[in-house]
Amino acid sequence: MAQPTRAEVIEAELQRIIPIVITGIVVLLVGLFLLYLSTIAAWMPFIIGVIVTLAGVGIAGYGGWQYMQVNNLPAYRALCPYCEKPTLFVAPPTEDYTCEHCHRVVAIEGGQVVPPLVLVCRHCGTPQKVSPRAKMFICDNCNGQNDLKPAARPGVATAPVGAAEESLEYTTYDLVLVDAGHDTEEVLDILCTILAAPRDHCRGILKDLPMVILVDLPRRKADSYRRMLREAGATAEVHPTGQYRPPARHDM
Repeated sequence: MAQPTRAEVIEAELQRIIPIVITGIVVLLVGLFLLYLSTIAAWMPFIIGVIVTLAGVGIAGYGGWQYMQVNNLPAYRALCPYCEKPTLFVAPPTEDYTCEHCHRVVAIEGGQVVPPLVLVCRHCGTPQKVSPRAKMFICDNCNGQNDLKPAARPGVATAPVGAAEESLEYTTYDLVLVDAGHDTEEVLDILCTILAAPRDHCRGILKDLPMVILVDLPRRKADSYRRMLREAGATAEVHPTGQYRPPARHDM
């Protein structure tokens, strides 16, 4: 069973205490009614009303005392390594717990938080904080799924399949339009859309190919634009940012 948070402990205690307080109030009201009844009915002994009233006060008072104890529960702040917000416990956590804020599982070993792995998404190159218990993760930037390699020891992930284990570099990509093909009007429509530029400007681009038309794109977006251009008959390429070298031009 997972270690309960301070809020869960308080909730469980209140579920136990509230019925006690309600019972005490009901018994107190019955006792007061019996006291009143003893003043108008000779067959009702006064002492019974007193006993029942005192019992109600005692039960309700016990419930109130229990409630005061709940408010004095210790509070231990466990800081989430993902969102850096605290989750409160009544004692230091000794096993994995779910953050109350980002709902990610925080790994605990030997009473200490296990730092998350920083892995690079193989789709868009964005660094991600990943639980060492994870077998896969979904990129927060592109929503791409990354399966993890078998760990060196059970329960601990190492790196995404297809990604360099040591690379933490944020990789972006440039989109290069090499040739417009035969249907230049359709290619112009696509350029106007992805560049948010007027048609005359895009027409000028077609006269000076090859050209880098977009830079610093996530891999998935760059591939999507390249696919659009290729479907229109153009020739487009994707290169890591800054690594494209245009071919030398030979003037006639």
